[in-house]
Amino acid sequence: MKSPKGESAWHFIVKQSGTSVSASILPVDGDTGTLSGSYRSGKFILSHFTGEWPFYLEATPLADGTLQVARSNYHETQSLIALRPEAARAKGLAPPDDPTQHTRLKNPNEPLHFSFPDLQGRIVSDRDARFRGKVVLVNITGSWCPNCHDEAPFLEALYRKYHDQGLEIVALDFEPAEQLKDLSRLQAFIQRYRIEYSYLIAGEPGQLNEKIPQAENLNAWPTTFFVGRDGLVHDVHTGFTSRASGSFDSNLKEQIDRDVARLLSANVQTASSNQ
Repeated sequence: MKSPKGESAWHFIVKQSGTSVSASILPVDGDTGTLSGSYRSGKFILSHFTGEWPFYLEATPLADGTLQVARSNYHETQSLIALRPEAARAKGLAPPDDPTQHTRLKNPNEPLHFSFPDLQGRIVSDRDARFRGKVVLVNITGSWCPNCHDEAPFLEALYRKYHDQGLEIVALDFEPAEQLKDLSRLQAFIQRYRIEYSYLIAGEPGQLNEKIPQAENLNAWPTTFFVGRDGLVHDVHTGFTSRASGSFDSNLKEQIDRDVARLLSANVQTASSNQ
């Protein structure tokens, strides 16, 4: 059985110290945050509560070395089996989706186009002179999205680090209809993370594929398109992690930093060699 996003497996990250345990589930769009709890009555009982994402989980060790996992949130209750990666591969089970391969462009030889109003109502387009010859991260986001909250401070730090070298970041924001009436929640989001890069109002979440028709299998918040100085998309990354994902989180941030530096450097060298 596959997830609504077409996934056959997720990462389950667990740390135990005595009877205390912390864990996180990492689908392709980003993790659940830290679930914490303890071992009681033959099972690990974990939870966390935030206004946007309450979560309860029970993990019961089975005789064959697997875990029977029951997870519940606002929307659903699921029963899952957790195996160590080597055991899953030995059984021929598919690994979790690669977040760099989940979403693609239908035509990678075509520039990614966007044209939406900013918070002042001014139309901003990929064809604007300010983006010409720049490396541009086009970020699909929403102030309601927990993993977008994890991502925003990282993107802002990346923008400040590389902006003078030619990096631009454009957030294409999707909000529920009631939030589009005054944008107060989005404005609070921008202020909270001191965001200086561009925010554009793209529409409602249900309009995602209508508003970004060039993408294939675009179904997760956040998703970021890495556009080179040539105007073409060189990479796409689905989702974002938090510290709850441990090395997955640190590795992701290092990889994105390297990818941006590579695009900035490689394109400068290419431009110089063509003069």
